Parts: sequence; structure tokens; C-alpha cells
Amino acid sequence: MRNLLALILGIATAVVAGAQTPGPPAAASGQNPSFKAAAEETVLDVVVRDKKGRLVTDLKQSDFSVTDNGEPKTIKSFRIVEGTEAISSSGGRAQLDPLRQLRLITLVFQGGDQNAKRLARDAAMDLIKDELAQNVYISVMAIDHRLQAIQPFTNDRQLLRKAIARATASITDYTSDTLQVRTDLQTMLGAMQGGDPSATGQVNALAATAASASGPSAANSSGPNAAMAQLMLVTLQNAQADESTDYSRQSVFSLLDLVKEQYLLPGRKTILYFTTGFSITQSTEDPFKYVVSTANRFNVSFYAVDINGLTTWSTTGMANDALHNAGAASASNVTSSGAGITTTQARAADMALDAGKRDTQNNLQMLAEETGGVLIANTNDFKTPIRKVTEDMQSYYEITYDPQIQKYDGSFRKVLVKTDMANLRVQSRAGYFALPANLSQGGPMLASYEVPLLQALDSPTLKHDLAFESAAMHFRMGNTEKCELVMDIPVGDFAFEENKQAGYYDGKLAYVAVVKDASGQVVKKLRQEVPLRVTPDKLEAYKAVSHFIFDESLDLPPGQYTLESAVLDMTSQKLSAHKASFTVPKPSDSLALSSVALIRSTKAQDASTKSDDPLLMSGKVITPTVNPVLKKSDSDAISFYLTIYPDKKNGEKPKLVMVFSKDGQLLGKAEAPQLGEPDAQGRIQYVANAPASALPTGKWEIHFLAQQGQESADEAVDFTLE
Repeated sequence: MRNLLALILGIATAVVAGAQTPGPPAAASGQNPSFKAAAEETVLDVVVRDKKGRLVTDLKQSDFSVTDNGEPKTIKSFRIVEGTEAISSSGGRAQLDPLRQLRLITLVFQGGDQNAKRLARDAAMDLIKDELAQNVYISVMAIDHRLQAIQPFTNDRQLLRKAIARATASITDYTSDTLQVRTDLQTMLGAMQGGDPSATGQVNALAATAASASGPSAANSSGPNAAMAQLMLVTLQNAQADESTDYSRQSVFSLLDLVKEQYLLPGRKTILYFTTGFSITQSTEDPFKYVVSTANRFNVSFYAVDINGLTTWSTTGMANDALHNAGAASASNVTSSGAGITTTQARAADMALDAGKRDTQNNLQMLAEETGGVLIANTNDFKTPIRKVTEDMQSYYEITYDPQIQKYDGSFRKVLVKTDMANLRVQSRAGYFALPANLSQGGPMLASYEVPLLQALDSPTLKHDLAFESAAMHFRMGNTEKCELVMDIPVGDFAFEENKQAGYYDGKLAYVAVVKDASGQVVKKLRQEVPLRVTPDKLEAYKAVSHFIFDESLDLPPGQYTLESAVLDMTSQKLSAHKASFTVPKPSDSLALSSVALIRSTKAQDASTKSDDPLLMSGKVITPTVNPVLKKSDSDAISFYLTIYPDKKNGEKPKLVMVFSKDGQLLGKAEAPQLGEPDAQGRIQYVANAPASALPTGKWEIHFLAQQGQESADEAVDFTLE
């Protein structure tokens, strides 16, 4: 065995910045896919108009029926809201409490040429031409590269006119406006931030503020302003995190940021969205559905205003072009005689699916009608439609029912409100995702596929239907420690279904990774839905060798953490979950080692590579793998990567010793070749290659021990060789 160790150490190679990165193991060259309780009450705001578009406000509870997920539901409460009064089913009138029946209107402007902006400005100005009711507050937002704030909620029409004029001016970046708004909100809130973030908590806070204030103006202004300021501040914080350069994503995620904090306040909430429209791609289809679901759960209605006005072109043009391209790609798949396929050919089915979602006006119509609003389009005169919007916000039916959800499975529950009266048009909410309140309120977007994954992690017994590994590795970059989160998911256990029309076998995986701090608070959540596609002739080989590898650098403060990860085969519904603790060490000047990463593959550095990526070495980016099972026949060499951080005050050169164990038995140790000099960051990046053919099969563990004078540091790595 001593000769064996000598052979391994003789081939191991130290690599520093500027040297050539060793090649990955042969196995790495395979295909790798890259990247409320049972008594919960649902509230519906319902608007009814006759065939001439006139409001109908004399219907009774018995005139309505509600179904949820196809099941008839009993209406628990019913009333008509007209202005500042509520009329009960018995006909009794009651004055609305302005603290508990706020009416929030958000004006959102996005895109358009000068003519479109003029149309939007005229329509918005017409909305505020008359005095606003006591409990009506309006904010002004814009979407450029992300959601931006121009005017927080107010009923000061002079401030609103100024904000609308700016939102419709020749400006493409409203960052400075948002910074000023955030500063003003933070100053205003001061010590009022915090407390119970629930809707009930916010209402109680408003009531307490009003009760302690003096005079009617304080009761009707100070409390609501504080709560609305908090709502907008959190919205802006979310928008900064969701910033994206893709137009579809920045539209959809900005709209989500608008609605997902509005659960904080009660009452009717309306968003007037002035836009030229947006397309929906496969990557934004689920988020778009979640916008609709969240709006419906939190009592928010969209009124979409297509500011293109009257046009001579069709909004279906993009959809027609995309469908034509998909057809051409599909035809090429059928007629091509070559062995390979192009990216366009491979995406033919996806292109066809995308095509139907690129009719921008149709997307706006879905957004509005499925949240109880309407689309205003194909006109240059918005006065009459805007008047109807005002009527909708002032006069509507409020219906509540118990959905009696037995299983929160993330499925979409369709809601349908009908009336037996003839020739009437009902505006109401289309439905929502069946998500537990603790998962849906106030948090980041929760995709439907996340529900079983998160439920699996909450289960006292973790499932292990699928093989996968996850780990958190630590690396030092300058004076800070970085955490590299890695998930290694072999696709061999996944189910694939034949898609005869496309000529492929399709599968799909989904994962979620949650990082919690020592107190159990979630500090980071990562999730993704990954399609898997392969041609029939390559299916077996694909399942035999392919892995989905995900890795991402996280900036975490030093401390103890827990990584909770789960993987779902969306075809077979098999699922596995892991939990493991890890530590992010405190940066120090003493000798230290990074985690040891087994190298699965490397790729050339490109424009997307961050300069502080801890896995970047000599122009190559390392893709790590976790606790892998390697076959001797597939791997010529097994490669390891780690970084040594010498103590700069220690004059001695660091050394590295490897300690080998197999199947729990210590085999021996040997010193690695001489280490190179530290780079500009004071680190020594090290890669070792061991010949797979020289190693016996079994479960291996290698400890890397660094020594520098009297100082020492160690890390270990595990793998199985078959």
C-alpha cells in the first residue's frame, strides 16, 4: 500500500494562478443538464354590469352562486359596498370604518412612445380630476429595469399630478426617484417599523394609532400612512432583489412585487397598469400564474390599460412569427438526415408552446379578467373606461365563503361566480393556488412544485426515493468567507415519457434548497424546475452517466447553518430530502483550508463568470460534485480542488499532507509535492489528480492536512469507487 500511495502522490499536481488547469475525469464528459386553516375565509369583490355596461347594484345574495374547484360553496356573508357605506343582505346600511376599509389604487406605468405616454397621462389625470373619497389612497410606480417608486400612497391630488407627469415623461430610469422615496419612507416610519406583519396586526396597529391620536385628521391619516409606508418599503426591497434585464421577467416579477405585500392591509385594492403589453415565456408562465393567484388571495384587482391605443398592426404578430418559426424547426427535425440536431430544432416544441403566449394584449386581458378587473384597449379615448374603473372601485358586492381546502397541494383552484339573472356580466376572481397561508403570505414567490418539496422537508421522516447529494462548501475571498452551495442529482432514477410528436423522451426534475441560521430562520431559498430531454437512441446512455449539477455562491455571515434540500421527479412524483449542518468559519489571519471539492468538470471562463467566484482558477471554472460514485472504467483520473490560505505572518512555507482511508481503515499518509507561491489574494489554489486505475474499489476518505510551523488545518472529502 505504501507503493500505491507513492504512485498517487507522485502524480498529484499543485496548481497556482497562471498554471494550466488539469483536465476533468473522463466521466465528467457525459451529458450534464445545465441549468389559512380549514376555516380560512375567502373574500370576493364582485362587480356586475348589464349588457349596456351599466352597474347593477340591486342583486341579492340568493342571486349569486359560487363554486371553488368545481364544488358549490355556501356564501357565508354578503353585502353591497357603495362609496363609504355597506348595505347588508337585509338592507341595513352601515358607515364603513376608513381604517378597516382602505381603498388602495396603484398606478403603474411601463414603456410606450411619446403618444402612448400621452394617452396614459391623460387617462391617469382623468382618474384624479375629482376629490378623492376619505379612504382612497393612490401611489404612482413605474417599471424600467425593475419596479420603481415615484409617489407613495397619498390622497394629495397635487402630489399625484406631479408624479403622473414624471411617470409619463421622456425618462427611462427612475432609480433616483425610488431612492428618494425609500429615504422618505424610512424617515417617516422610524420606530414604527416592525411588529405583527399580519393583516390583523396591521389593522390593530392602525386602530391603536388612531385611538392615541387627536382629532379626526390624525385618525384618518397618521395610522394609514404608517401602514401604507411600510407596505411600499417592503415592496421596494423585494423589487430590488427581483431586478432582471429580461423584459418578460421584469414585467411579471414587478407585478408580483406589487401584489405580494398587499395582504398587509385590508380593503379593496386596485392596480391600474398602463403598458404596451408583455409576452409570457415558459420561464415566466408559472410566475405569471402566481401573480394572478396572489392578487386573488390578497384582494387585488388589475385593470390593464393598453396605451398603444388604436393601431394599424395586430398584437398577435409576435405570436404568429413564433409559431411560424416553431413549425419550420419541427419540419427540419423531420426532414434532417444528419445525426446531430441544432438548438433551434431541439427547442421546437418549446417554441410552439411559447408562441401562444406572445399575444401581448391577450396576456393583459388574462391578467385583468382573472383578477376581477377589465382590459381597456383599442381606443384613444380612455375617459369612459376610466370612469367605469372608478365606479368598480366605489360600488361592488362583497361575498365571503369557506373554501374547505382538505389538501394544500399547490394545485390551481378555479373560482366561478355566477348569477341567474339574464344578460349580466360578472367580474370576479378566477382562482388561486392551494397554498398554506404560512407559505403564501408575505414571502417570496412560491411555485406550485415547491409545495410537496417543502412539505417533505417539514415531515418528521424524510423520504429517500431518489439518489442525490447536496453540500455547502466554504472558501475565503479576501477578508470574507463565501459559501458554495452544491447539488448533485443523477438522472438515472428519473422517469422519462416518450413524446412521439417531438421525437424525444421528456422528464422533469424540481428541487428546493433552504438555508437556515442557528435560530431556524430562513436566510436563503433556491429552487428550480428543470426539463430533461433526450433522443430515443441516447436515452439509456443519458440515464447511465448524466447528472444535473447546480452550484451557487452565497454570502453568509460566519456561524452555524442547516442546509435542507429536496428533489422531486415531476413525472413519477418520487421524492427525496436531505438535512445537514454546516459551518461558515470566521475569517482569520491563521493558516486555513477551504473545503475540498471533487471535480466533475471544468469550463472556460466567460462573460457571466464573476471575478470573485471561488471556483475560478486560471481561466477555468470548476464544477464540483458531492460524495459521488465513480466507476474505474469511466474515470482515468480523480481530481480534487482546494485552496490553502497561509498565515502571512508565519515565515515558514506551508506543507500539505494527505491521509488515506478506505472502508473505514486507515491506509497511510504522504506529503504532497511542494506547494507553489501564494497569489495576489494570498491563497494557493491546489488541484490533485489521482489515477483511478491504481486505486482499489471501495469507500474512500481523504484528509488534507496543511501545516505551517506549529499551525495546522484540515479538511476531508469522500467518494466511492466501483
